[in-house]
Amino acid sequence: MLSIKVFRYKKSLDYRGGIIATPGMDLWHVNDKHNSLDFFEVLDEGKVIFHCPAQTVSNMEGLDTDVHFADTIKAGPFILKAFVDPRLHQGRVHGICRTYTLAGDYITADSVTAKTNLRWLCHDWQRVRPNIGDTRVAWSAGCIILADKDLDSLGTLFDGHGITPGTLITGELIQEE
Repeated sequence: MLSIKVFRYKKSLDYRGGIIATPGMDLWHVNDKHNSLDFFEVLDEGKVIFHCPAQTVSNMEGLDTDVHFADTIKAGPFILKAFVDPRLHQGRVHGICRTYTLAGDYITADSVTAKTNLRWLCHDWQRVRPNIGDTRVAWSAGCIILADKDLDSLGTLFDGHGITPGTLITGELIQEE
């Protein structure tokens, strides 16, 4: 049986590298410190069969009025819902559900909270914005972000294990010090 572990390092929570944003600051070049320091793993009967870097911290505060640092997924158990509708994202994405944000908002089985219908996902590096495709770093609005090639490899791994759309996989996000 497959399960997921995500390891977040304390340093990745400091996505601005100690810089305090000021009005008019170009946040596209400030919000990318300590990017993708975390790790995403898939285990089969406790043995690691997939491992890749991940961005787990919401690092778009100030870039989007609907996104805040506290939208970051809180350490603890979660469920990954395989192969959900990608809407605006590329590739085969997965939903994050049945867990909490740092703000204490519960992420439902539909990957949303009571406050917003924006979804918490595991998806690629693409920043959804007009005329911006792949970016030089991973941008997260609370989602778990994997490099495009790693998201593709994860999908292939799931295919090989008979994972189909909607399959629920248990996971745990562990906060490292």
